[in-house]
Amino acid sequence: MASTATALVQTGPKEQHFEEIPFPTLPPGAALLRVEANGICGSDVESFLGEDRIVPADRKYPRINGHEIVGVIEDMGPKTKHREGLNIGDRVAVNPVIACGKCGPCTDGRMHMCAAGRFPVPVYGFIPTTVTPGLWGGYSTHVYLDPETIVYPFPADFDPFSATLWNPLGGAVQWSLMTPGHSVGQSVVVLGSGQRGLAIVAAQRAAGSGLIVATGLSRDQHKLDLAVEFGADAVVDVEKQDPVEAVLELTGGQGVDLVIDTVPKITSTTLQGIQMLKAGGTLVNIGVKEATVDGFPIGRITSKNIRVIGAANSSIAAYRTAADMLISGRVKLDKMRTHVFGFDRFEEALDTLEAKIPGVKSVNVVVTPTFTA
Repeated sequence: MASTATALVQTGPKEQHFEEIPFPTLPPGAALLRVEANGICGSDVESFLGEDRIVPADRKYPRINGHEIVGVIEDMGPKTKHREGLNIGDRVAVNPVIACGKCGPCTDGRMHMCAAGRFPVPVYGFIPTTVTPGLWGGYSTHVYLDPETIVYPFPADFDPFSATLWNPLGGAVQWSLMTPGHSVGQSVVVLGSGQRGLAIVAAQRAAGSGLIVATGLSRDQHKLDLAVEFGADAVVDVEKQDPVEAVLELTGGQGVDLVIDTVPKITSTTLQGIQMLKAGGTLVNIGVKEATVDGFPIGRITSKNIRVIGAANSSIAAYRTAADMLISGRVKLDKMRTHVFGFDRFEEALDTLEAKIPGVKSVNVVVTPTFTA
């Protein structure tokens, strides 16, 4: 059995190398995970470019990126109550947040809102390798599972590449069902057709929503087509049609009950989303937007009794629900997975996700810790 992990360690913007990191001694409740697959998130792209604003500058490097981790338990420390039922050989997905387990949010299941984390950013992929034992990211052959890390078992015969889709689906469950609340038959618009937007469409259909509309760009027609397969009743190419006009036309001028804005950076979608809502509707923003919103219609929000909610990360319950949905087959997202790369082709994987390779269309890209032959 190997005694070291091979990890892709980032030392600066666009700078990384492979490094051997010794396996740690495992304290009670800890485990060593052999990584099988890691989905790529947009935040991984920002991290590689050095553009993420989450980690303090003096603690950003060196680190192992990757937080959508699926693998097999290879070794365990002495079992604790927290690890009852978990055994060597089990396939699990890893909750990316390492919380304290003791504060108010943690004790009632909202560990994604932990108020007393032990790290500046208590998330896999964002903890430097200088923090013992160093194996804190998914772009590695092995990951250290902290005693407080929550894992979600998957059947031994469940495809680990498909299991990584549990992460965006967990977000979809949290952001579009749990955070705003859900009513059977409600009307929904999903702004943005990336992998999280598509997962939201699937989750809304599985939950029994009524009219579901998804939006996207002309170059993302393959994603809009997939949205229809996942349950969208209509899609809008925002470069060919005004999305607000399209939604109002589809609803007879009434607007919809819920809008989820997944579009990053730009704020025009926020204003469009508010215009799409009917009286008493809800806008949930999950797209990371740094700028303030000029012309924010506070009067309309007040007069129409509109709720505007920000949502980040996912609760234990949301991730568990997502795992159950995938395992049961209630939600099938396999068609989202368009590419799998060995982690020696990590930069190519990022370029593929970012649509930087001419003629290549992607949705969900997975990295596995193998070297290309």
